[in-house]
Amino acid sequence: MKTNTLLISFLLFMNISSASACINTYVFDLGSEGLSKQQALDKIKERSKKFKTHEELNDYGVLLIYAHQYDKAIQTFKSIENSHPNLAKTAANLGTAYELKGDSVKAKYWIQQGMKRDPNIHQGSEWIHVKILDAQLNQQKDKTWIQKNDVLGLDFGKDVAPKAKVKTIKFENHSYNLEKILVHSEIQMDQRLRFVNQDPIAAQIVFNMGNIEAYLMQNDLQTITSLFDVADMSGYADPDFLRKRVNYLNTSKWYAFKHKIIYSFKRLFGMI
Repeated sequence: MKTNTLLISFLLFMNISSASACINTYVFDLGSEGLSKQQALDKIKERSKKFKTHEELNDYGVLLIYAHQYDKAIQTFKSIENSHPNLAKTAANLGTAYELKGDSVKAKYWIQQGMKRDPNIHQGSEWIHVKILDAQLNQQKDKTWIQKNDVLGLDFGKDVAPKAKVKTIKFENHSYNLEKILVHSEIQMDQRLRFVNQDPIAAQIVFNMGNIEAYLMQNDLQTITSLFDVADMSGYADPDFLRKRVNYLNTSKWYAFKHKIIYSFKRLFGMI
């Protein structure tokens, strides 16, 4: 899908630390904003077809992903897997290429392989990627799944004021609190929103990023409501409810008072 540059610019404003959440290079620098399809095509033309190392071949495969040549990218990463097996970056890149091609089953397999090979790949955020792929598979079976379920298992209620009914998510042998979920969501969404436009799964995760921020009150109000704007633009499944929550955050004097006190306290004591 066409990249939404407005969403990318916003997430960069959020000071997300990983510019390549699901795509891995060795030497080639993608820059803070990644590459457009045309930029990738131009760089592919510049590069020699002969690659001396698997690292160079990997980076060529990444260019193919940005050029939307997913079949060629998959062939490239499979070649690396055959010649240099068990590399975490290869598995993660294969998973991403398969996902962008539309094969969620193979994508999930390879993303899980990447996690097994390196549990800390993408700063340990790949569990969210697996959850996203599970959601995609559920959506294929039931187009209304996203309207009835939360991708990560979070629940901030149906009142206009977000209330965290779930404060910890368990995945395999790990537990993630709201702060960690927010950080990992930022890492994953930074890359994902470069490749998708209208995606209710990604939109729901961004919506919950806004909910977490609103609940924890560790960011300024403009940034919090901007997250909800991004979720809305990305195709959140219940836009009417989203706007009601945003309206509450923007107009509630009680919330504004609490936010000012808590946010100022956290900044004063270096908690954010």
